[in-house]
Amino acid sequence: MSPNLDARLREVESLTRRYARYSRSAGGLGSVLGGVLCLVSYLAGALLPLTPALRALLIAMPGVWLLGKGWLTHRYYQRFGHVEEQESRTEALFHRIAIATTLLVAAACTPTLLAGGWPPAAGSIGYLALLWLLPLATWRWLRSPLDFIVGVFLFCQAALACAGRVYPLVGATHSSAATLMSIVALEFPLAALAMIVAGVVQHRRFRQLHAQLQQWQAETVARA
Repeated sequence: MSPNLDARLREVESLTRRYARYSRSAGGLGSVLGGVLCLVSYLAGALLPLTPALRALLIAMPGVWLLGKGWLTHRYYQRFGHVEEQESRTEALFHRIAIATTLLVAAACTPTLLAGGWPPAAGSIGYLALLWLLPLATWRWLRSPLDFIVGVFLFCQAALACAGRVYPLVGATHSSAATLMSIVALEFPLAALAMIVAGVVQHRRFRQLHAQLQQWQAETVARA
């Protein structure tokens, strides 16, 4: 194999590997969207009155994010054709644990929510539906740790909104259980900020990658 051909193949392999990241682990603007929606959901739920309009907005946010994220992946970041990223063993293990965790939580919450009698209240039905949709969303879309954390919050906030509740701010309640929940919820806006920063960095790198792919494509056509 000639040195020029070997260098060309290594360049193609590098470009393909970097491009494939945007099919799974690199969200770019989709990550920015998820982080922004997570912050909006957290702050709006904690600071604004829980009106029917706000409840509808909180319930819709997981779907808005996943649809927007999917559209950006297929229409923008995979514009040169779909190339599937290969998961490492660590990534695959994390993904399986995340799916199992959401399934266990949904299974554990189901008897409690159905204990109030039959048929269950509409809020309980919505709560359960979102809890059981979360493992499916985790399997299909929430593959990176930040995607998983933000996705869990958006689905859980939506589920709580179905039941007429939201995650409170720390210090906003005197109930020990609610205080604990508010402390746990602090990780979500922090993850959202990290996700926004990561998404901006990924998008800027994609812009550079896009220019390189266009140049490589033009050179290939010129050689043909």
